[in-house]
Amino acid sequence: MHPTKHLFIFGSTGDLVQRKIIPALHALPHFTIHTVALGRKNLTTQEYQTLVSRGASVTSPVVHIDYIKIDLDTPTVCEECSKYLSTTEQNYFYVALPPQQSERVIQYVGSLKRANYPITLLIEKPFGTSYANALHLQKIIRDERLTNDTLISDHYLFKKEIVALERRPFTKLKLVSLEHVGLEKRVGYYDAVGALRDMVQSHFLNIVFKLLAHPEKDIEHMHITTHERAQYGNGSTSGYARDLGKSSDTETFVRVILKTHNQEFEFVTGKKFATKLGYLAIDDTVIHFDTADNPYIRLFSDLFLGKREHFATIEQSIVAWQLIEKIQEKKTDLDFYEENRPVHSFHHNTIHST
Repeated sequence: MHPTKHLFIFGSTGDLVQRKIIPALHALPHFTIHTVALGRKNLTTQEYQTLVSRGASVTSPVVHIDYIKIDLDTPTVCEECSKYLSTTEQNYFYVALPPQQSERVIQYVGSLKRANYPITLLIEKPFGTSYANALHLQKIIRDERLTNDTLISDHYLFKKEIVALERRPFTKLKLVSLEHVGLEKRVGYYDAVGALRDMVQSHFLNIVFKLLAHPEKDIEHMHITTHERAQYGNGSTSGYARDLGKSSDTETFVRVILKTHNQEFEFVTGKKFATKLGYLAIDDTVIHFDTADNPYIRLFSDLFLGKREHFATIEQSIVAWQLIEKIQEKKTDLDFYEENRPVHSFHHNTIHST
């Protein structure tokens, strides 16, 4: 008999949960998972199960799903959740919501802890919308006495290539993530964030944190040598502006180079390229990311097993925001590039690939 895990998902009707989270839960070995999907849409449990079943394989293990409509504007948030909460087993709360909506959820989970329910809180990146906002959320977590119960979710840290990565000395690091897709279903979110905050603030910097012995100290000594911003299309009638429905100064491509006295860090990320390309280059070695891998399988397995070493931390998120805002202060003009731009210019042609 597999142990039952009680998982409550805030933001359960979002694209991330449908495409990645539910399929990952179905693929987990050794667990029976009772999932309570929480959302604002007026759905029945059967309607929700139909909604998410398209991307899920219903092989082992058992994943039982109930859906509850909630109101984040009320202090109680989810009165119906009480009948699903366990008083003896851990209750896992996964928050896949925009940071602006996380505060009320954190306070709600804090109230459950005060009522003596066993709690683990997992917050999907990004943690906060800025350095000041991340500090504000950290204070709420401390006030609710949830510091030791809170983890930050960054699926890049659970890619099999990154999990296997060990700390090593290096001179140059380059991270590249170029996508073929554009806005997809993230129109409102992406335009308020852009490529720098969407990819570099969490994913790229969290990988760097894994490799540095003293990330907070090292980041203090980083200086910006390059900051390029661009957007696919012409900025008015084609590309991003067409997809968004208006002109925007938001970048869909960014290239940043940071240097310390003995190391260089280059970050390249963008949308609407001819093909998908993702890799990490450390000096003379290139590690390509497996695009078929679903790292959320590893992430939720570690969550349920109580393994914390691969999760990002609140402190790292705050340090990342400090650096991102330093980069943003070095404001550069927005350039434009054609859709389906070739990715070959970002390959490392002179180094070995693994």
